[in-house]
Amino acid sequence: MFIERNLTADKQVYCWAQPGPQASFAGKWCTKEAVIKSVSSLNLQTPKVWVRGDAAPLIDIEIVIAESGAPQVVFHRNANDASVKTGVTWVKVSISHIDDFAIAVAIVQ
Repeated sequence: MFIERNLTADKQVYCWAQPGPQASFAGKWCTKEAVIKSVSSLNLQTPKVWVRGDAAPLIDIEIVIAESGAPQVVFHRNANDASVKTGVTWVKVSISHIDDFAIAVAIVQ
């Protein structure tokens, strides 16, 4: 249920195909959380932009692999609305994961 609420079907296939699927799933989720925090703090005068609550699915934030091999963020539906509302013009993310650990950083402008 958690995986389906937070990752698209193609991202689920991608993560399951990795040598460490749990780390891959955790890395994707950490990145989405980092994006939420970064978008939320871009413009502190903007009212709350994540209106679906703390348990809202993160499926509207997609982490794809760019041509360069770097992770890239694509906003859909509610996440796109939130990014427009706060004035996001670009997002850069970094993901690292191994075994039982994952970390991600997101920077927005």
